[in-house]
Amino acid sequence: MESDYLDTQFDAGFSDLRWLPWVGSAFATSPKRTMVLGESIYDYSEGRAAKRERIEDRNSLRERQLVHGIHETYRSKYLRNFGKAYYLKDKVSKAEREVLWRQMAYHNLVLRMMDSVKERPRRSDYLHGWKSLIELAQSLALQRCVVYGLDPVKLAALRDLLDQPGAPVLVERKRLPVIGRSKPLRMTLELRGGQSLALLFIRHPSAYFSWDKWGVVLGEFLGVS
Repeated sequence: MESDYLDTQFDAGFSDLRWLPWVGSAFATSPKRTMVLGESIYDYSEGRAAKRERIEDRNSLRERQLVHGIHETYRSKYLRNFGKAYYLKDKVSKAEREVLWRQMAYHNLVLRMMDSVKERPRRSDYLHGWKSLIELAQSLALQRCVVYGLDPVKLAALRDLLDQPGAPVLVERKRLPVIGRSKPLRMTLELRGGQSLALLFIRHPSAYFSWDKWGVVLGEFLGVS
């Protein structure tokens, strides 16, 4: 792992996580600590033991973020389209990708591996993930989170969490103007100690993602000009 891209000072707080989140080297000193929250990791090993072992390795999410997100040795839409939306342009340079992912954290909401790309997370998977995300938000002092996906089950699981005793308090919930068939959603939660966490739910960038339109919403949320 190339240490100049990554900050490992928070790793002691990740002991309960199957995969280590990506925390960029400039995350801790960024003006507003921001996480991009993906969805899940699935088993794409096709029965090959060595490949499955690499997927299951605790550093595999970080390796993928580095190889796909910064170096673009392989091109994954969920990272590539996010970069386009962030910079509002079709061609994003390696230097720009480095700036982007050095300042961001990246994590997946679903904490177990899907058997295949066709398997969908259950409501219980999302609920478990939201509980973990809130703990991560506290330990990382997160201020903002961009959430991939507007799945009703994902949103219902968050409502389940917010209904529980001692849960974060929903301060604001606002649907934004429609993009295609999707409506971006903004929420603000108050966590323990009065910490505020702003959430922006966007369409998953892996498919049917109009990066030029979603980029405007993303820019407004992140304060990117």
